[in-house]
Amino acid sequence: MIGLDAADLGLIRSWSSTLPNLRRVLASGPVHTLRSPADLLTGSVWPTFYTATTPGEHGIYHHLQWDAASMRLRRVGSDWLDCEPFWSELDRRGRRVIAIDVPLLFPGHGRRGIEVLNWGSHDTLGPFACNPRSLKGEIRRRFGPHPMGCEIPVGKSAEELTQIRDALVRGARRKGALVRWLLDREPFDFFIAVFGETHRGGHILWPDGPGTDAIPVDALLDVYRAVDEALGEILAAPALADAGSIVFSLHGMGPNTSQEHFVPRVMDLVNEGFSERGPERPGNRERRGVAPPAIVRRLRERVPPSIQNRVAHLVPVSVRDAVVNRSIVAGHEWSDTAGFDLLSDLNGYLRLNVRGRERDGIVERNGETFDRYVAWVRECFASLTIAVSGERLVEDVHLARERFPGRRVDHLPDLVVTWSGNPPASRVESGRIGTVTAERATGRSGNHRRDGFCVVSVPGKELPAPSDVRDLAPLVAAALE
Repeated sequence: MIGLDAADLGLIRSWSSTLPNLRRVLASGPVHTLRSPADLLTGSVWPTFYTATTPGEHGIYHHLQWDAASMRLRRVGSDWLDCEPFWSELDRRGRRVIAIDVPLLFPGHGRRGIEVLNWGSHDTLGPFACNPRSLKGEIRRRFGPHPMGCEIPVGKSAEELTQIRDALVRGARRKGALVRWLLDREPFDFFIAVFGETHRGGHILWPDGPGTDAIPVDALLDVYRAVDEALGEILAAPALADAGSIVFSLHGMGPNTSQEHFVPRVMDLVNEGFSERGPERPGNRERRGVAPPAIVRRLRERVPPSIQNRVAHLVPVSVRDAVVNRSIVAGHEWSDTAGFDLLSDLNGYLRLNVRGRERDGIVERNGETFDRYVAWVRECFASLTIAVSGERLVEDVHLARERFPGRRVDHLPDLVVTWSGNPPASRVESGRIGTVTAERATGRSGNHRRDGFCVVSVPGKELPAPSDVRDLAPLVAAALE
């Protein structure tokens, strides 16, 4: 299996004349569209794929998630939301497994095989790690660090964007060399490797999204070309001469239409309005008004992006996580906060402060206040219109419990706000909560789309056609029978 993380099928087809290896892959068999949960929970697609379960079952939707016991965001860890990939069962049955840079995966699920984690992934849950441990040093000596690094979600200058493009091109070539090296030296029954460069490039170098003036011409095409060249080298490996193959992407990419920059301010006004609607609100009955934005949030809004970018690359991951946490949770008076926004990337993620689940919860899950608050949130978001045009900002507000029932649904956002598809706005109006202004600040010209694709070539096997990312795990099991 060769994964092209968040590679967009429409883009590949439009560039097919300059992507010869991907063109041959698409021509080698039926191209199957894969549905994914990326229309609501973009960060859940890889755990959904490798566990073959829904987000409500595995509970992972982001690298930083809400910890109700401590009332803070924390990095997802195996001590909290451990999930096992489907190839662990192959390993237990004696199959030789090699897995390279599968995103949002925890270490330690293979005994006999080879595992490389977080070397060149867009999304990571921890540091670079290998099994066996000795492989880590050998990879560093032979290939060095992957040049992609971490993404800092701020605006980028033309020079910074050029550097990102060049790093992704080098990274794709280096990833191809690493994969080919392991293919040539290690026997396997199941091999999976993922290119994260298409994901990072799609976010930052998408050519027709917002704020594209500074992006170098053909920057994303350059990244796709480098991945295409690496794919050609991999598919030419002698070890793959008689192997079945699956080339796949779990979700796509397109112009950034996220309006998530409005969500913190809207939620402040939602809570203020809810406090004014009657004496039966939860928590302290004294009128509090909207808490002033936390100092970390104000700093992130006012410090120039170039400075934020440089500083963030100099500090440890734990410091960056702490800054993000403070920007989200600081300023809340939990005894008077029925709901609040969470860290997101495409849609708006909202959490309810539920008694018995949150440490400082105040809203009874099945009480009248719960239903009234959810209705008020929906009413306020539905009332938002883009200034001047008058078009709706919000498509819908979804209850995660209804869309993704499962044993870990309480680890997901309670409400997910999806957008109408308009370009990012800076001013919206509402008859319920007034005028709200905010500026897009992530530096992303591209963002996720729901559907992915795969091309399956397994000689001598009649396999069912996959239509969902959860179908790939049983397909692999059937191919290996």
